[in-house]
Amino acid sequence: MDKPYDSGAKRLLALCAQDFFDWLLAGARFTGTSSEQFQSVTIQADAMQEAWLHDHPIMVHVEMQSGPDPDMAQRLLEYHVLAYRRYQRPVTSYVLYLRKGGALPEPPLIRTMPNGQEILRFHYQVIALWDLEHEALLGLGLRGLYPLVPFTRGGNRREVVEEIIRRLLPGHDTITKELLAVTGLFASLAFSRQEDQEWLRRTMLMLDDMLRETPLYQYILQQGLQEGREKGLAQGREEGREEGRRTGREEGYEKERQERLASLRQKLLTLVHVRYPRLESLARVQAVEHDDPEMLEEVLLKVALAQNAKEAERHLLAQNDHAQ
Repeated sequence: MDKPYDSGAKRLLALCAQDFFDWLLAGARFTGTSSEQFQSVTIQADAMQEAWLHDHPIMVHVEMQSGPDPDMAQRLLEYHVLAYRRYQRPVTSYVLYLRKGGALPEPPLIRTMPNGQEILRFHYQVIALWDLEHEALLGLGLRGLYPLVPFTRGGNRREVVEEIIRRLLPGHDTITKELLAVTGLFASLAFSRQEDQEWLRRTMLMLDDMLRETPLYQYILQQGLQEGREKGLAQGREEGREEGRRTGREEGYEKERQERLASLRQKLLTLVHVRYPRLESLARVQAVEHDDPEMLEEVLLKVALAQNAKEAERHLLAQNDHAQ
């Protein structure tokens, strides 16, 4: 079973293949086709995708690794041979390492006979994200690469993650919402300090209502439920089933809306309490006076991304102006 990180990497490569091509292989154009699982074996690459380069079809293979893998070169070679046999076209391979953790295998992979005779030389490209400056990756303006920024030099900071979220908001389309979800997932892998993890948890909680319908978010939830089952959390399962029955009833719409409102109000009050205590009274009034979940969610996001208390206060007062 894939971990959420593995599914996040595959989803990112599937959603934003062209952004990765523009970064890794200038001039390559994604055809919109990804390879199927190789039928002769049970392995599957993170992304093996079809492209055109100088009017010729090629295959582009991209792997993401959370840390060094001593068998990576061999795996890439196996994928390369299988893909070439299946598609009969050139294959270029890349491996993106996200976090330090030891020596990286250096390309090319060379095989020799005992007498020193070289019998194989396989070329692939290695990119260690921690060697890249976060400003450089952000500066490319390729949205599909934004979730990788927390792994770059200087990228695992709150202000950088906030900048990524600002660039992706408002998340009106599904792809943008999924990029936000992957950003949160990857930032959790990049952050090392507990206080940063707590901050990230609160920040992503503010986006919860926006992201809950994305495939990746649903997958992560399903993984959590599966882990709960494996740990014997029968009570959690029953509560989940009961919640599903309630929201499935026709009259459950209004109840769900009220629950969403209560959740948004609590998130707003918690956020203001933590970041801008002097605005608590204003936030409490604004939270209870209005019953439009969409408006409250918009204000919540703006306050979460505010640079200072003055800006946060302006967003809270703007909510009142819109309601009048």
